[in-house]
Amino acid sequence: MLQIARFEEDGEGEEKNFGTQQSKYHDPRTFKMTPAMIRARRPFFWKNAATFAVLSTITVSIYAYTYSFLGKDDFSDVPIPPITEEELTKLKKEYMAEQAANKK
Repeated sequence: MLQIARFEEDGEGEEKNFGTQQSKYHDPRTFKMTPAMIRARRPFFWKNAATFAVLSTITVSIYAYTYSFLGKDDFSDVPIPPITEEELTKLKKEYMAEQAANKK
């Protein structure tokens, strides 16, 4: 892959070149991997795929366990503050007004 040229002086007046050379592993016109790059990556494919599968399984298992555990909770131990009828009526009116505004 063609990279942006960046030069720095090393203190002795010489410029060092960082990343300006054309990559040998990507086609300069299409930026696709060359056969050499494909051959170099081939030995690691199955190890990387297995690692991805293991990490994905762990992540999905944690999310599934958490979701199933939270689904069983009934929150009966959480105290609910008392509310008067006037406050309830006021909240209902606010809710209905908000719903009507959202439908428009």
